[in-house]
Amino acid sequence: MNYTHLTQEERYQIHTLLREGFSKRYIAWRLNRSPSTISRETTRNRARNGYFAKHANLLARRRHCSNPKIIPLETWTRVLAYLHLQWSPEQIASHVPVSSHSIYRYIKRDKNSGGQLFQNLRFRNQRKRKYGSSETRGQLNNRNSIHDRPSEIEQRSRFGDLEIDTIVGKNHQQSLVTIVDRKTGYLWLKKCSSRKSGEVCRTTISLLEPIKDQLKTITADNGKEFSLHEYIAQELEIDFYFADPYSAWQRGTNENTNGLIRQYIRKGSDLNQYTDEYISEITQRLNQRPRKRLGFKSPSQVLWQQHGVALQLLI
Repeated sequence: MNYTHLTQEERYQIHTLLREGFSKRYIAWRLNRSPSTISRETTRNRARNGYFAKHANLLARRRHCSNPKIIPLETWTRVLAYLHLQWSPEQIASHVPVSSHSIYRYIKRDKNSGGQLFQNLRFRNQRKRKYGSSETRGQLNNRNSIHDRPSEIEQRSRFGDLEIDTIVGKNHQQSLVTIVDRKTGYLWLKKCSSRKSGEVCRTTISLLEPIKDQLKTITADNGKEFSLHEYIAQELEIDFYFADPYSAWQRGTNENTNGLIRQYIRKGSDLNQYTDEYISEITQRLNQRPRKRLGFKSPSQVLWQQHGVALQLLI
């Protein structure tokens, strides 16, 4: 039998039988209800001086109301402002007094009426790479395996352990270098005119050199664009490691951040269409977006509050 809420008539019967001294188990038998239902009812909906049917029914109706509170217009104005910054509903709910479920419903209603708010949500691209395939690219010389990294890196307890990758543009003609700090999630992002190792090397060094004294390690995939890893390690005075082939989860922070960047730069886009100013704006937005794993603080906040890194050195 499907569960149905107690009716007002049933609550009057409960009140009467309780007043006459009958047990909750007996009341459950009389009403053809489970004892747990009667127990919850008399606990949740009782008044200070006992259980009364009218009071209990009023409490229950308030609790089961589909829209118990009208959300003020000014609250939705704030929600829309954050949506246009591509914050997720959960991130918005950490700063605005409205639930993420309400925000999703708001977006769905907007979409059904022809609105475009849904385009601000993150879309996950389906993985098309076949994991477990044999490595067909040439092996990099003198590579240090990720399995040789210090174990403390896995704990994300310090700033300066980085992950690096490249996002390739249309026809593999341009690329973006993406670098992320494992602890704070802070992002460095810059466009390259090509994916050649020399260009990627110069870009990496130019991004990180201002704070190289605070860096410890950097981990990459096995792309040939990182063939000058020894030179990068020497110039930045850090240890350079490589993940296993086709093991993107070993650089999960970087992979997740690349997914966030895809909100602004679609796969296969011509990167020449994006200016350096636009790339800088993307970087700033993501570094100021709150993250759940950071207690809904932004990477910029954590970096400044916990490590005192001057943000002007990171731009």
